[in-house]
Amino acid sequence: MNITHAVELARAGREQAEKDLFEHLRTPSVSALSEHAADCRKAAGWLLQRLQRMGMDARLVEGDGHPLVFAEWLGRPGKPVLTIYGHYDVQPPDPLELWVTPPFEPAVREGRVYARGSVDNKGQHVADLKALEYAFAAGGPPLNVRVWIEGEEEGGGPVLPTFVRENADQLQTDYLFVADGEFIREGLPSLEAGLRGILYTEIEVRGGTHDLHSGQFGGLAPNPLNTVGHIIAGLKGRDGRVLIPGFYDDVRPPDSDEVKLWVPIQEEDVLRQTGAPALEGEPEFSLAERRQSRPTLDVHGVRGGFTGEGTKTVIPAAAVAKVSMRLVPDQDPAKVFAAYGRYVEELATPGTRVEVREIPESSKALSCDLKHPGVPAFRRACLAAFGAEPGITRAGGTLPVMSEVDEILHPNWLLTGFGLPGDGAHSPNEHMSLEQFHGGTVLVLHLLDELGKL
Repeated sequence: MNITHAVELARAGREQAEKDLFEHLRTPSVSALSEHAADCRKAAGWLLQRLQRMGMDARLVEGDGHPLVFAEWLGRPGKPVLTIYGHYDVQPPDPLELWVTPPFEPAVREGRVYARGSVDNKGQHVADLKALEYAFAAGGPPLNVRVWIEGEEEGGGPVLPTFVRENADQLQTDYLFVADGEFIREGLPSLEAGLRGILYTEIEVRGGTHDLHSGQFGGLAPNPLNTVGHIIAGLKGRDGRVLIPGFYDDVRPPDSDEVKLWVPIQEEDVLRQTGAPALEGEPEFSLAERRQSRPTLDVHGVRGGFTGEGTKTVIPAAAVAKVSMRLVPDQDPAKVFAAYGRYVEELATPGTRVEVREIPESSKALSCDLKHPGVPAFRRACLAAFGAEPGITRAGGTLPVMSEVDEILHPNWLLTGFGLPGDGAHSPNEHMSLEQFHGGTVLVLHLLDELGKL
């Protein structure tokens, strides 16, 4: 690959690259909703066609869920293998009324494209694929390349982990590149030393066999919504500390040498990004530690009873809360779930029946060794593309399949992202800077070039 020619192709192809991205964004590939199963398959087919046009051996891997897009090109015998990961599924767009423009009609405002999936993760993996397209046009990648783009990242699913388990010998890779995060701040790329794990649950509380009149039965019959409130209040203190017995027993603190490399998080930046008047959390830990190396517990939604306009004095028969925990190295999701379930039962009030469910499979935290030879190559690529070497951080979020991939393949990780803080992944008006999108393509081109020299 002639890197100079490849970068020239990227610069000349910006308009077409944006058209390709917008076409991909118009497909509502919401993996969590069964009515969008056909849209997920459409998004997978769109990617498959583009990979095949490049000359890669590409196919859809089927399973009990949304298909995985798999492609490989092993045209450089003796050279390293780079695997590139992305996901085509997106979060539901709700609440729709908060979107300025429709979530699946890409709109450009002030150099940013607004659409569901723009930064998480379509904008990022399209940047990857455009880099591969230009690399093939400029003589072919200088190393061997595989591509995995799954359709189940947003909720976890069996297709990719099953494929990796069953084909481990054929999937050995030197480097695994994931662009699904963000810069530390504008102008400063990131290199992530790990990901938090996740345990996602539902708490269902049942009282009577049917909804009841609060005038006749208030003060007598158990109210599942009241009980959900007691449970939620008992799970976490006002100081941000999780109150589940034993929750912190296995938490492994980050290595002090790694912490010294972390770029500090500024409170004013977080306040600006969130719009909140103040921050919360364990006060004895820095903002970087709270985001990157401390476990959390958050409530995502509660349903039950009457929520429409006006009044209805009903004691609901059931109520449900959705609660997740972000986990850190050495926390075992199964152990945490067992302790959590016992504690929720203790918090329930008399007359109610409680069921705690784990949905879907949980994921352990991932720790990455940043001493492998791909790290200096990535630093040089960032410098060439963005004029700055990356800062070291950890991702506060989770890629559900990655801890299992790590246990099976043991790759050298390169975790990063082309998004910017405040891009609004998972939120209404999610967006991505088009300059970041194009810059990501150039970064990947330089990464291919640098890794090919190793």
